[in-house]
Amino acid sequence: SWSRGYIEDSDAFLFRLQYNKSSDPLKFPVNDKSKAGYGSSVYGPTFGDGHDIYTFSGTITRSGNEFPLNGSVSKIGKSYNLNGQTVDTVTNNSLNVTDLEIYRIVDREDEEKPWREHFEWTTKTMQELKETLQVYEPRMEANVPAANILLIGQIGAGKSSFFNSVDSIFRGRVTNKACSGSSERSITTMYRRYELKDSSTKKVLNFRLCDTCGFQEGSALDAQEFSFIVCGNLPDCYRFNPLVPFESDTPGYIKNPDLKDKIHCVAFVIDGSTVDVMPDKVLKHMKDLQARMNHRGLPQVVLLTKIDKICPEVADDLTKTYTGTAVCDAVNKAAEIMGLPSAQILPVKNYVSEPNLKIALDILIMKALKRCIDCADDFMDEQLLRIAAEEEKSDTENQIKKFD
Repeated sequence: SWSRGYIEDSDAFLFRLQYNKSSDPLKFPVNDKSKAGYGSSVYGPTFGDGHDIYTFSGTITRSGNEFPLNGSVSKIGKSYNLNGQTVDTVTNNSLNVTDLEIYRIVDREDEEKPWREHFEWTTKTMQELKETLQVYEPRMEANVPAANILLIGQIGAGKSSFFNSVDSIFRGRVTNKACSGSSERSITTMYRRYELKDSSTKKVLNFRLCDTCGFQEGSALDAQEFSFIVCGNLPDCYRFNPLVPFESDTPGYIKNPDLKDKIHCVAFVIDGSTVDVMPDKVLKHMKDLQARMNHRGLPQVVLLTKIDKICPEVADDLTKTYTGTAVCDAVNKAAEIMGLPSAQILPVKNYVSEPNLKIALDILIMKALKRCIDCADDFMDEQLLRIAAEEEKSDTENQIKKFD
């Protein structure tokens, strides 16, 4: 603090991590809370009355690899309880330091303030989300049996695992219908439009997850093939061949696709644990494909996977997802590199090693899926408006021709 005077703090403490270059941590609690710290515009960090630790004043010049501090610790133990230690055993009888940091311990209440609003992590929330997805139907006017959501991303990011996670939730057990793994080469070798079936009703759900081959620095989804996919020209089960790309004269080509054949939302699947070190070539390819999506008005989201590898607390407890600063940082980084609002970045954890379903994991997956479906509905609404406008324009032109 720059304001001159003592600082009261009943929770303040000093600590030691090493002694004689060996790990020997000790904590020294404050015993005079009214003089826990001292603020001055000319002193470095100062603690205690008189003072227990007065680090330095003025400017300290580096000497070799150290900073020889000009302060004093001769009164240490006056405002802090040393628990039998002495000035020598606390400071190793030296004020030469390689670094000087002050740590602030935040209250748990402040630490757990969520960075994004979220549902309660309860069975009720999970069931409500599941029921919403079970009864979902696209708008009747669209004449579309199912919303088509395309998953694209780097090899190993978790595209197929996301489908398996969704499939697991509606089958009531962990499944592995789509081959998934961490191979250096894409495990997905063909374009698939996966239907999902609800085991409780035995009905096919009204949304489909479309999977493609993953890409890496040396290989990527062909841009023209991608356009054929989103426009509805590429048939289900088409096997990708990097030597012979799909063309308009390839057997199976859908010449006049309807809205039901097209992709209605694209989900970039990005590994949250490596989002800040994504290879430049991979990012460039994703941005090139994104430009094609923007040209067609296709909505986009990011499924930020592997959040358990970003933060140990989240790995232990997924309900910490929206309070973990590391996850928040990864979300913001993904939003920055993809040029999307942070609300479109959806943190998820796929079923990978879990033998049984988990409520918190199900909630994250279904919240992300619900967002994808909402975006798909928005796209279909826009397409219906465009079709109506084109029909109106055509009718007007026909009327004009009649008068001519």
